[in-house]
Amino acid sequence: CAPARYVKPLNQGEHALQANFGGPIAKVPGIGAIPLPLTSIGYGYGFRNRLSVFANIHTTSLLFGIGQFDIGASYCPWKNEKMGLSVQPILNTSIDFYTGANRFWPQVDVNYYFDYRLIRTKANKKGFQKTNSFYAGISSWFDPYRVESQGRPNEQFWIPSINLGHIWKKNQWSYQAEMKVLAPIYSNQ
Repeated sequence: CAPARYVKPLNQGEHALQANFGGPIAKVPGIGAIPLPLTSIGYGYGFRNRLSVFANIHTTSLLFGIGQFDIGASYCPWKNEKMGLSVQPILNTSIDFYTGANRFWPQVDVNYYFDYRLIRTKANKKGFQKTNSFYAGISSWFDPYRVESQGRPNEQFWIPSINLGHIWKKNQWSYQAEMKVLAPIYSNQ
């Protein structure tokens, strides 16, 4: 349920701290449909100009005794001055601190981004930069277990999602907003 990570890989040697807030909208009995406040924090590093590595810990799940984290990479196999394509292989894991149970879920994201506004100035040696970008992508989450954590048979080995987002980047700060449709091929009834 986290947003796409590093749709545009960091430049070589760049460091980034990341904080996310959001989550799916769920029906809560007696309350109605509300957004679930899922949070995570993470770190990313530009290993090469087209390759970043990252790790995140999901802080909301920690409140409920579940250590959930992901580790992955963002690689840009194609780009030009205004657009590019990125691929993110990710390994998601969780550990139940009360029972000791653990699980992992591989994930692969593919995102296309388009920089529609790019402003550079020579105010300092590095130059200021403002970039506005749209992106769209698909995510494939794989659940390799025959039985779900609640004991039910697993009927969803592949869980796709579709995302649309926007990134506002100004110098060292960037902000990201994303809308994601989780598992559009499965019924939630």
